[in-house]
Amino acid sequence: MGRHLNRAREHFGDDTRGMLEGGHYAMLHTRSLELDDLRPYVPGDEIRDIDWRASARSGEVLVKRFVTEKHHKILLVCNAGRDMAALTPSGEVKRDVATAVMGAIGLIAMRRTDEIGMVYGDSRGSVTVRSRRGENHIEGMLEQFYVRSRGDVATSGIVAQLGHVATSHRRRLLLAVVSDEPDLTPELDAIVRSLTGIHEMVWLAVTDMPAIGAPLGEQEAYDVATGRFVPDGATLGPRVMAAYRAAESRRAADVDDFFLTRGIPFVRIAASTEIRGAVARLAEAYRHAGR
Repeated sequence: MGRHLNRAREHFGDDTRGMLEGGHYAMLHTRSLELDDLRPYVPGDEIRDIDWRASARSGEVLVKRFVTEKHHKILLVCNAGRDMAALTPSGEVKRDVATAVMGAIGLIAMRRTDEIGMVYGDSRGSVTVRSRRGENHIEGMLEQFYVRSRGDVATSGIVAQLGHVATSHRRRLLLAVVSDEPDLTPELDAIVRSLTGIHEMVWLAVTDMPAIGAPLGEQEAYDVATGRFVPDGATLGPRVMAAYRAAESRRAADVDDFFLTRGIPFVRIAASTEIRGAVARLAEAYRHAGR
């Protein structure tokens, strides 16, 4: 495997069984070679599926019933803007964590032989990577995102990428959004409602290091979006910091409620070490969404 998929595997592992199964629908149904059980023959069954030995023992004609595999067409929708150069609470660059998160989804797609593509960009526009299968395709897609997100990028704007999906992808997809915790705006609400009328959606948010400024005696924080320094804790004072923490708590609760009320599985990821657990929680929520 390439460096991006190898790094994803370090944090996610190789066991992808049960991941992203379920949902409201699947895009393609195929028959695996895994035997489920036997049942009596009915007219119209394939002759090749008859288990002649079991039929001889039971005295009736039995056919093999196979596990049905459900394949998706997955579209990664990614923020490649300036905010991806910021740090997570673990001190990692958000771009690195986001790439590993998408790599984990790529590992799941490889195991399931799902088609997977990508839409990424910033507030200026979006780039589409066409859906395909296979390790080389996924590694190349991750490398393209990683390189482009380190170049001359504009401010982040996931609404721009979601809007691009709405106009360019009319067939049903599983949209896996990898971005920041979004600002709750009327524009976001409108585009999310439009997309979930056609597609399924899950959202993985790579979180920021707290922006309240460094503790006393440490270097001031730096806002990559504005290019400004954030004063340290001593300059801000305890009242300002307490007010900030309260506002952040309310904001996080509002984001949780936004996704809950719209039926969109949502997780936060603050470090690469959290990828396995976060994706597992997301997959479980997605599985139950189809019931």
